[in-house]
Amino acid sequence: MRRLLLVVAVLAGVSCCAGGWWGWRSWSARRYLEAIEGAKREASSGSVARARRTLEEAASRWPGRGEAEFLLGAVEQAMGRTEAAKAAWARVPGGSEFGPEAAMMLARVALAGDLMAEAERHLPRALEAEGPLGIEARESLLLLYKLQGRYEEARRLVRDGWVRYPDKVGTLQQLWHLDNANPIALEDHRRIVDRASRAAPEDDRVWLSRAHLANREARFDDSAAWLSKCLARRPEDPAVWRVALDRALAVQDPARAREALGHLPPGLVPPAEVLELRAWFASLAGDPEAERRALGRLVELDPGAIHAVDRLAGLASRLGEPGEVDRLRGRKGELDRLLERYLDRMFEPDPIEDAVELAGWAERLGRAFEARGWWELAGSLGEDEAEERRRAIARLDLLEGRRASAASLPELLADLEEMGTSIGPSDAPAIPGGPMPTFEDEAAEAGLTFTYASGKTPERQIPETMGGGVGLLDFDGDGLLDVFVVQGGTFPPDPDAPSTGDRLFRNRGDGTFEDATESSGIARLPAGYGHGVAVGDVDDDGDPDLFLTRWGSYALYRNNGDGTFGDATEASGLGGDRDWPTSAAFADLDGDGDLDLYVCHYLVWDPEHPRVCKEPDEEVVRLCNPGLFPSRPDHLYRNDDGRFVDVTAEAGIVDTHGRGMGVVANDFDGDGLIDLYVANDQTANFLWRNLGGMRFEESGQLAGVAASGHGGYQAGMGVSCGDPNGDGLPDLVVTNFYDEGTTFYQNLGRGIFNDSSARAGVSAATRSLLGFGIAFLDANNDGWDDLAQANGHVDDFRPESPYAMPAQLLLGGPSGRLVDAGGRAGEPWTVDRLGRAMAEGDLDNDGRMDLVLLSLDAPMALLRNRSGGIGRWATFALEGTGSGRDAVGARVTVSAGGRERVGWRVGGGSYQSSGDPRVHFGLGDADRVDSVEVRWPSGRVDRFGGLPVDSGFLIREGEPVPRPLPGFGAGGRASMGGRETADPGRIDDD
Repeated sequence: MRRLLLVVAVLAGVSCCAGGWWGWRSWSARRYLEAIEGAKREASSGSVARARRTLEEAASRWPGRGEAEFLLGAVEQAMGRTEAAKAAWARVPGGSEFGPEAAMMLARVALAGDLMAEAERHLPRALEAEGPLGIEARESLLLLYKLQGRYEEARRLVRDGWVRYPDKVGTLQQLWHLDNANPIALEDHRRIVDRASRAAPEDDRVWLSRAHLANREARFDDSAAWLSKCLARRPEDPAVWRVALDRALAVQDPARAREALGHLPPGLVPPAEVLELRAWFASLAGDPEAERRALGRLVELDPGAIHAVDRLAGLASRLGEPGEVDRLRGRKGELDRLLERYLDRMFEPDPIEDAVELAGWAERLGRAFEARGWWELAGSLGEDEAEERRRAIARLDLLEGRRASAASLPELLADLEEMGTSIGPSDAPAIPGGPMPTFEDEAAEAGLTFTYASGKTPERQIPETMGGGVGLLDFDGDGLLDVFVVQGGTFPPDPDAPSTGDRLFRNRGDGTFEDATESSGIARLPAGYGHGVAVGDVDDDGDPDLFLTRWGSYALYRNNGDGTFGDATEASGLGGDRDWPTSAAFADLDGDGDLDLYVCHYLVWDPEHPRVCKEPDEEVVRLCNPGLFPSRPDHLYRNDDGRFVDVTAEAGIVDTHGRGMGVVANDFDGDGLIDLYVANDQTANFLWRNLGGMRFEESGQLAGVAASGHGGYQAGMGVSCGDPNGDGLPDLVVTNFYDEGTTFYQNLGRGIFNDSSARAGVSAATRSLLGFGIAFLDANNDGWDDLAQANGHVDDFRPESPYAMPAQLLLGGPSGRLVDAGGRAGEPWTVDRLGRAMAEGDLDNDGRMDLVLLSLDAPMALLRNRSGGIGRWATFALEGTGSGRDAVGARVTVSAGGRERVGWRVGGGSYQSSGDPRVHFGLGDADRVDSVEVRWPSGRVDRFGGLPVDSGFLIREGEPVPRPLPGFGAGGRASMGGRETADPGRIDDD
């Protein structure tokens, strides 16, 4: 019965076309139409087989007219005879009125079988179909283009369909996604490609989809293999070479990029991209002037090319033009703010109400097609607005004409031919050349048994998904790092309920830990719903203290120096209601020798009357968007003889819109004063530049670290600083939301940064994850910083996006690129978690950096570094005398093996956590440390020479000789993998 109804529906659906197309001009036409009508009556009465015979006869007697063949295909398909249906539709002539409909039917069958290449053959013809079938054809072809990474073809398809596509706002939104985001969810991409691979393993368009997916997931070796298969099938296919170009750009391989460009038609590389590519090649060739010319031309033609403005500011900084830096960064800040307004309004339920304003914003952002579209959607206009539209359209016409002739692919190829080998080698390595480290999760064996309880409720309250902090500290002075973790519990906290409590684990020195929560007195101290922890010696007695952030409160636990802690919260001035604090950092910000305190705060939340958020078409409660709630301002506290005084306002810390999540303290501009960098959620990040005298100015926009280099504010979570490119300047990384990727800001000197996420390989590696805790460390001791990141979503949107996610280890190398090691670094990197806090440190003093990772509602992980055959190392603990005892902001430079390496003693970092306070250096194959220089926050510089490798040293400010570091064995040395270092304790003074 269902088949019969389907036949009747198809026949009825085309009956209107029959008379209109053929008319009643001849006896033959009348006989033909009579046969069609007879087939319809037969189908309606249930005689499907008879209808089929009638249509076969009509198609045979009057071949090439199309209608009988089309209807015959519909009948065959309804009867389950798919191959016969395809044969019938294939006989519909291309010039027939039913040709587009037949092509769409053939495409449907192909798509149902995941036959991408076959569907692609039919869909272009199906685009000519009228009504819903034409829309279906466009949507189907658009999906294929997205799956295969053919975005320029997708843009052209969307723009060409403007007149016929009824959803005009959706068209403009689609264009935005194609230009600025991944237009298909990664999980959907994986699901479709996996299914198609099983159904059609020899379909080369499925192969191309796999290559593009591998690019998105930073699996570049896999991408190269699939692209090779595609090219073996279609050696000159532009679609394949376009994806090959994308891979070459992602891995910074200019020779492969040039090869791909040589196989592309100009239509797949528009003029604006030609200029971007010209700048990219010039950058790799070390020609800043050529790069600047190309980017300058691009900005002239596209005033909204935010990434080009950002890069130009970086170039101006390198060329020593501070005035130009200020101008360009000011321009970028304007574009960032404009972009935020545009997106907020564009994706509102009814943006047409603001079409005139949106048209103006789109034009200022260089989005000419969207500007035209909004003007068209504006409807009736007053006289002034009509004149404004006329002038705007004239400007857009002029701009588009200039763009079309701005640059061409043949010109770029000619330029590259002249550049020759200066653009660099091919076959960029997928993994840096350093040794592969190996990690094992040994938390259970080591006695680190702890689970952070989020207290998840049906209301999905935001605080429930943000908790968890880890602090590494030597609380008992034995030279071994102990582990402190905060606990959550029920939310909102019940003051009458027994507390599960925070935990302190003492390092026994044999690879295991004992729970010291009771013996240290922590168990008897006030508890609460914990978020984060910061570690610092607030009273300068040589013993690290603990500062905790909790829902509605702070806590300061002073170390008594005898293995116990006491509650100093009220006595230190930190008691009372503290709304919602998150991460914190200690640093001597006024240079008086004691630690001051910066505390991030998040947003306004009412746990007694929580807002409940649901999607309109579903009953599932979702986590509310933090942007719906007012932010809470951060706070700065000056340490006045052990009492912390809130000096936020007088220090110039004006925070009206930030939702603070992560903070790190260091000297980022090299002026000897400790600055503060703050990651904010969905608002501009802050860089509080220290002016001296406990005064600060916000310089995030000018410095280039307030927003993504491509424009817009991201959902900042955790932060870290390090030097993966080895230039001696502290770079910054910020973890962000799913599909945003971690942002890497390269320090150019004098406090100016550039978003170099793509060049460093960080964007592609992290975009498909939602990051929280993050830390630079040298995991394989090859002398190049690596990057570890804890990941996990804040809400369960499966299957659109993953919920639990694996942590990541990105390996660095001489190229400055960071490459995801994946499961090659050990099984712990493949385990899905709701990762939050992460702290790095050498927990067993063996010279191999370990990691502690805290997740929601799952056991804590100890990622023990068990690498063998890796490089040599040196570890330095710093103790200030003229500077604050913790020496936050000190800069350590180590020369060994013909290279200089730089590290810093920082405050805060990661997400709601505190890592190893010592400064660790991987030394590669160096057999000794030639020299060490420490620049203290006080301004003093101490230098030492001739230290042994694989050793730990305590450097006190002003002392002439480093001391052996407690906990590292005789003479401050440690064994590693069975290899003992020679001549323990010897320090050369040459």
